[in-house]
Amino acid sequence: MRKNPERVAWIVLTTAFVIFCILAIGIPFGIRSYLLNSTVVQDSKLRVIEGTILVQGARKQDLTAVIEEATLSPGDEVLTDSTSMASLDLFERSHLTLYSNTKLKLEQVRTPRFDLSPHPNQIRLNMTGGLLRVGVAMPGERPTRFEVITPHTSLLLDEGSYRIEVSNEGTQVTVVRGQARVQGNGVQMTVPQGTRTLVDLNGEPATPLPAARNLIVNGNFQQPLETTWITNTLILDSSAKPPRIEVVEDGGRRSVRLVRREPDDGIHSEVSIQQKLDQDVRDFVRLEVLLDVKLNFQSLSGGGMLSSEFPVIVRLDYKDRWGNNQFWTHGFYYQNQAGYPIALDPWGRPTGERIPRDVWYPYESGNLLELLGESGPVHVTGLTVYASGWNYDSLVTEIQLVAE
Repeated sequence: MRKNPERVAWIVLTTAFVIFCILAIGIPFGIRSYLLNSTVVQDSKLRVIEGTILVQGARKQDLTAVIEEATLSPGDEVLTDSTSMASLDLFERSHLTLYSNTKLKLEQVRTPRFDLSPHPNQIRLNMTGGLLRVGVAMPGERPTRFEVITPHTSLLLDEGSYRIEVSNEGTQVTVVRGQARVQGNGVQMTVPQGTRTLVDLNGEPATPLPAARNLIVNGNFQQPLETTWITNTLILDSSAKPPRIEVVEDGGRRSVRLVRREPDDGIHSEVSIQQKLDQDVRDFVRLEVLLDVKLNFQSLSGGGMLSSEFPVIVRLDYKDRWGNNQFWTHGFYYQNQAGYPIALDPWGRPTGERIPRDVWYPYESGNLLELLGESGPVHVTGLTVYASGWNYDSLVTEIQLVAE
């Protein structure tokens, strides 16, 4: 090397030139990349609506109890129990409502640091259980990529309003306004406004259906009764023959027959079919009971002396906004020869209505969320259809509890 100083000089010059070129190109590119891609973490405001909210901080081992409000950062996780409910306001004006037994983690909430960046705001939430209502704000100066991840799918939400429920059956997405892009198991689907879809445990999204849905399973009795309904009978005289439940065909329709027609008339009995439910309905706008009823026979007039014994009664059990157990009932009868008074329910409406005999009668309750007012349902726990009285012979089918 010492015998060839020119070679050394050229190596030094070449190396210096290469380094110069790298720096001359790399520094501007590095600065440009920083200006375009640098982001700023944004905080979110948690507010307690009911109960006490638990927060698992990103860098904390212990849970923090929140009774009024708190500021959350990306990585924090919010947990509500059966008695609590919270709202979450994001930096770009999007608003979330977390209902009972919901678990939500703020994975990413950030915005570009500099105005010249072309990238959108980034919001990514991880929801592992419960019920979430999402209001995605209209884009301001910069659009937002709003993503919700669940154990079954990934959702990209446009500006609008959405209901997301994660359960053991999968993830159900209802698009109240806007549109959602659902991704799962290699399938991408757009769910338009006014529809809903269920992404099952395998990550397969179902074809979108209308947003209104029936919470009752097998209300037309096409499946075996025992697979979806709980049956029960009651009779005050243990020596008497109890009522019975039959699945029958009537006019081409499968229906349940609730019947007791025995010589020993005058003994009180009840026979019922019941379906247990566990459905939060606080963010619904409509909840309606529908069923078809046919009364073949009743020996007890009207609803009895106390207006509580009808040949068919439908009962909805629920919890009100204060967590109290409540129920709503409506009975049907075709004769009231004894002239028993039909009492009014707590909302001022008759507890039973007279309908024609031997005719299928379609009943619609109307919107119970409006009819029952302040003491109406926020969480539905069950629906029962039963016959009560002495001797009776009744049919029911097409039982629905429509929620929207």
